[in-house]
Amino acid sequence: MLAFISAVAFGVTIGGAVGALATGDPRYTILWSISLTVAILTGTFAGLGAAGLFGRGRAGATQAPPTGELALARVERIGRTGLTVNDQPQVELVLTVAPRFRPAYTTVHRQVTDIVVLPQVQPGSIIAVRRPDDAKANVELVLDPPDDWARLRDAERLRTGTDRTVPIASQAPAWASEPQALFGGPRKPARPWRRVLLAGVTAATAALVLIPAYDTIGRTVQAFASGNPDAASVVLGDRHAEVVDALAAETGGTKFVRIGFYDGYALATAPSAPGELTMDVYQFRYDRTEHQGPELIQPDDPAAALFDVGEVEFSRIPEHIATAKDHSGIADPTSVIVSVQRALIADASGARPVRVLVILDSTYEDATVQIDAASGEVLG
Repeated sequence: MLAFISAVAFGVTIGGAVGALATGDPRYTILWSISLTVAILTGTFAGLGAAGLFGRGRAGATQAPPTGELALARVERIGRTGLTVNDQPQVELVLTVAPRFRPAYTTVHRQVTDIVVLPQVQPGSIIAVRRPDDAKANVELVLDPPDDWARLRDAERLRTGTDRTVPIASQAPAWASEPQALFGGPRKPARPWRRVLLAGVTAATAALVLIPAYDTIGRTVQAFASGNPDAASVVLGDRHAEVVDALAAETGGTKFVRIGFYDGYALATAPSAPGELTMDVYQFRYDRTEHQGPELIQPDDPAAALFDVGEVEFSRIPEHIATAKDHSGIADPTSVIVSVQRALIADASGARPVRVLVILDSTYEDATVQIDAASGEVLG
């Protein structure tokens, strides 16, 4: 279960990191930073569990009832592996094992062992071991055996020559133990399908996390592939009508005082509710809209400042930007801002037509070009 949770958490981490890089959305940043902690913790505990940390004590006893036959063994050699767990060393023992129903053999056994019991496993010591699988050489140390095996062990310590139950090492063929868990028991058999399953869970989770960002990622990839990365931005792309529709859905109406398009977002000033004359700020960013609260500077005449989005062809904004570049002579601006609102001053007929203000900024100069939203003519 811990491995499954870890796979899900790593998937969320990967998806969140990709989403943060692709969209800049802080929600993805928060998501992957939290899920990474969960992934590391659960992955660590899952790994320790697979290594035997939670299943075996330091002396080799198992929490579940032990299985397998008992046998006597002689310690031929002991050495450190260099690994310690909670200040307890992992030792490497060369053992001669004498099973009751098969020939004796020598094998190498590694186990984290409490320093208190190290004197019991010095070279020449006779100990009891358990063989969980008769088809394998692996053993587990049983340093506190049942009484009958304790008597057999003590008796073996007194035997010499041909009376020995445990033969000398040179008379027992070597039989390699299979890879062992950290605390001495045989490692769980490899399950390749499990790794494939966990990898699939990670990939699927990452894909699910990225679902809200698919459109943004697709636009970004398409823009870079076309050689025009700026096309993925809000102001220089071709989604102005889509952005306005999203803002209209957020405000609940089609009346606005101002809609401004910037590199990565759009801001709009609109009634706090349809028909109201108090103005609020609304934002489109990361492919979602947000009501940000009251506008700090309320218009003197809100009713006169409002315009309906149906009066403006927002799909023509790329055309207006091109017109502004030609008119100003700034062909390669470092910043472009487009603002749509009514003219501040009434014309000769007393009307305040809707204007498109294109603000261009470059290294050495800047310009503001005012364009009639209906005709596309430059007004100044």
